[in-house]
Amino acid sequence: MALLILLFLGIQALCSQAFSPPGKELQSPFLFPACNDSAVESAVDVALGQINTGRTEGYVLRLNRIFSVLEHPQETSGSVFYLILDVAETECHVLSRKLWKNCQARHQHETFQQGPF
Repeated sequence: MALLILLFLGIQALCSQAFSPPGKELQSPFLFPACNDSAVESAVDVALGQINTGRTEGYVLRLNRIFSVLEHPQETSGSVFYLILDVAETECHVLSRKLWKNCQARHQHETFQQGPF
């Protein structure tokens, strides 16, 4: 039992001496780019293209506004973007396979109001 107490006290003593190495301050891995940045706009284009491609019913979604963006740079390949977007239905049905940029937004009174998810 005495050996266990000594081990515990030794671990406590070692841990109390621990500190961060100098010059290595904690930094957030995220960047906050402007919403009108060209990299953000191309990420939005890719995201909406993938969303619309995966849909099988309804209308093509179009960008209404970019609400929020976080960028997480990767060491080997580009960045990962976390996007919060406001979208609107367009006049183009998803089966038409038109790009969201080529479709006009529908009027608010023409859109289908879906309940909570």
